[in-house]
Amino acid sequence: MFFAENRRSSELGKSCCAYWFKCSGLRKTAAAFFAVLTVLSVFFGSVLYPSLVFASDDDTPLTNLIEGWPQMSSIAEASGIVMDADTGAILYSLNRNTVRYPASTTKILTALLTIENASLSDTVTMTAEGIVHCSDGSTNAGTVAGEEFTVEQCLYIMLLKSANDIAVQLAVHVAGSVSAFAEMMNARAEKLGCTSSHFVNPSGMPDSEHYSCAEDMARIMRECMKNETFRKIVATPRYTVPPTNKKSEERVYDNHNLLIQPTSEYYYEPDIGGKTGFTQAAWRTFVTAAEKDGMTLIAVTMRGPDKTDFIDAKNLLEYGFNNFSHQDIDGVQVTLPNGFAADAVEQKETQLPDGTWHVECSYKGLPLGEAVLPANARGEEVVSSVEEVPVEAEKEQETGSAVVSRGGGIPTPVLIVVLIILLAAMAGVVTMLLRERR
Repeated sequence: MFFAENRRSSELGKSCCAYWFKCSGLRKTAAAFFAVLTVLSVFFGSVLYPSLVFASDDDTPLTNLIEGWPQMSSIAEASGIVMDADTGAILYSLNRNTVRYPASTTKILTALLTIENASLSDTVTMTAEGIVHCSDGSTNAGTVAGEEFTVEQCLYIMLLKSANDIAVQLAVHVAGSVSAFAEMMNARAEKLGCTSSHFVNPSGMPDSEHYSCAEDMARIMRECMKNETFRKIVATPRYTVPPTNKKSEERVYDNHNLLIQPTSEYYYEPDIGGKTGFTQAAWRTFVTAAEKDGMTLIAVTMRGPDKTDFIDAKNLLEYGFNNFSHQDIDGVQVTLPNGFAADAVEQKETQLPDGTWHVECSYKGLPLGEAVLPANARGEEVVSSVEEVPVEAEKEQETGSAVVSRGGGIPTPVLIVVLIILLAAMAGVVTMLLRERR
């Protein structure tokens, strides 16, 4: 939609330029004013719809451009990342900070918050807020008003079946309303270090204000995999829901993550669970984790065609397992390419108020690992062995300049008022030109 509007705006701009050379006086002034208004309207429209404005994607992974870094073949998705769940190291990066629709991978954050804020034995009663999704064409569990489930049953249904009616009802159960739960989602994401995400619903249904990126989804998945309840649920190939107070038959749900299905052609033994997602706006999205040779890796792919995410996630995970290993550098566990010289690792050391040291290891802007060390582990003064790479510079290196509002800018209501004024002024200019022509 946004790009179509851009094309129309561009055509209008060209018309203005042609008109400029034919006119003089009032017409020329009006044409110039009209061109300026067009440019400003496009700009403010971009700010108002941040999740629809993506940078031009680069097909070459950033990690393939780093000298000495293991090379990875191309994937079908527009964004991807491999993160070491143990160290936080980024092993593979393709447009990892580009804003995307997360679709139903959103539900891993919904599950995490539910597990953290509700008892598994709590009773969840379906209300109108949840069952409305049983008739909107989205994935649902066919629940009815007044039907009761335990929180644990809801988590299985949501993560395996990807039921939107259940996701919404869990949000209401935990926070009282969807909007209140969304506030919890954003607060939790920020605490995890997510910088390119904003959530407005617990299911991942398309919304211009609901977006994330591959790195943020990997951060969220990393936290989820620390929770044993979450790990148990996403590793379950099939789950049976017993009869409820409203329905006498059992419900049987197969996990949509085919990497853990032994009978699937996509089966990947090291995989320990994940979450799929799809909408027309998002295309395919996928978040998954695997364990092998003492390492736990997370792979995220976003905006891809059907089923290629299973193939590419498996290949990304194998790339990580085959080319990287853990090393200890001055008390910090890091993840490095096999045979990589440890002295090439850059360290940033910051002394915290309690006297301990926060040490971050990186290479060419890629995080490799971090740790908090005892006060006596370093010297008395703060030492930084490498100049820190600004986060925004790193993002620009990978994705180009993207117009994305992440808070702290001009409030949306103000922008709306400005846009309305611009459009009204534009209409006035057009009317004036038409009258002048007559």
